Amino acid sequence: MSKAKIERNYWPHAIVGSILGIVFACGWTIKIALDNPVEMDTFYMEKYQKVDENINEIIALQEKFNAKFDLTYSTESFTMGQNSISIKLIDKQSGQTVENASVMLLLSRPETNKDNKQMNPSKVENGNYVFDTIEVQKPGRWQILTKITVGDFKGYSKYEVYATK
Repeated sequence: MSKAKIERNYWPHAIVGSILGIVFACGWTIKIALDNPVEMDTFYMEKYQKVDENINEIIALQEKFNAKFDLTYSTESFTMGQNSISIKLIDKQSGQTVENASVMLLLSRPETNKDNKQMNPSKVENGNYVFDTIEVQKPGRWQILTKITVGDFKGYSKYEVYATK
């Protein structure tokens, strides 16, 4: 008398295991997405819907601004604590500094919007727009985003600085 060998099929177990693995991976992906929301890009200091609707106009205004004005920043780094920065806006045609501009500054970390600080200049002297109350509490990379309006000209600028202890 010989014993018959019983063959087993494992493919149904593999299919069920694959389906359960896919469901688990989808749930894990959703959990990570909810824990780490996408931060809005703040370069234009507007909601992305408004930027999306008007991007051609924004780009045209930026090109006109860049052709007419030159923008310089006074610092390349921050230290922990109180800092100040001044921005100089120069008319390229006349070489004169511009003192009647509306300047808004946004200090931001590139990876999050939690530390954003929006500021207006504390004073304007000799064409320098001075921001005195810049408080930096974390070391690393920071972005200085500026929105400048001079009459019909509107320009945006991004400048990166590093904060050290």
